[in-house]
Amino acid sequence: MGLFDVKSVAIVGASAKEGKVGNIILKNFLQDFKGKIYPVNPNYNEIYSLKCYPSISSIEENVDMIVVAVPAEVVPEIIEEVGKKGVKLAVIISAGFSEIGDKGKKLEDKIRDFINKYRIRVIGPNCMGIYDPYKGIDTFFVDRERLPRPKKGKIALITQSGAIGLAFMEYASYRNIGVSKIVSYGNKIDIDEVDMLRELKEDENTESIFIYMEGLRPGRGKEFIEIAKGIDKPIVILKAGKTKRGNIAASSHTSAMAGDYDVYRNVFENLGIIEAESFHEFMIYLKIASYLRK
Repeated sequence: MGLFDVKSVAIVGASAKEGKVGNIILKNFLQDFKGKIYPVNPNYNEIYSLKCYPSISSIEENVDMIVVAVPAEVVPEIIEEVGKKGVKLAVIISAGFSEIGDKGKKLEDKIRDFINKYRIRVIGPNCMGIYDPYKGIDTFFVDRERLPRPKKGKIALITQSGAIGLAFMEYASYRNIGVSKIVSYGNKIDIDEVDMLRELKEDENTESIFIYMEGLRPGRGKEFIEIAKGIDKPIVILKAGKTKRGNIAASSHTSAMAGDYDVYRNVFENLGIIEAESFHEFMIYLKIASYLRK
């Protein structure tokens, strides 16, 4: 079973107020998701004809995935509740963690303790999350009227940066390029590039993989090389932090350290990974990959 093979989702912070993050995400799921949807917010009894629950623990049925869109300071207690409920995948949209400094890092540490204790897989925090048109999963909190979603296709993007994920989504949508998944994982407290490559290696809907990479976590280099070696699909990478200034920029919004670029460049060359020199070139490779599908 893949990470995203989910049949039920709970949205913590779901809202009936137009324009709210929890409202946009809920409407995304109502439009395309075929499984059970559980809005969670103690301020409502019902949203869009769906029963709204005051807490995760009040949901009697099993829940496969949770989307968290509430203030950072309450996220750790929610993740603890999620763990006790037995939910195995959480997408933490909320910002205000290690990207803002020590106060946020302490919150991340609390979350990490709970995900280790309860063995929860987590995307985020501080991310856009998942867009998977095959599964009907869409946690990207930009209204579809402002940002149309790409059609189903065979190209996947994984990125720390939510802004890159949105730009990729917009480019693909307006040029009628199909995607299999777009995953923005922000501060990558748990799921990272290595985990996503393992997922995409076996994903029958993915034929080429695009990565916007700021920097691997310490100790993950060897695993990245091993998994990339075993993937018989084209991989295109746009590496951030190629200069000292770029490294500082990359660390400022997701707390990632971009690392020694020369090391990354040599690894990419040895693995046969295509490296884009700019975002413009990254998009050119996207167009090429889409043409190869025709």
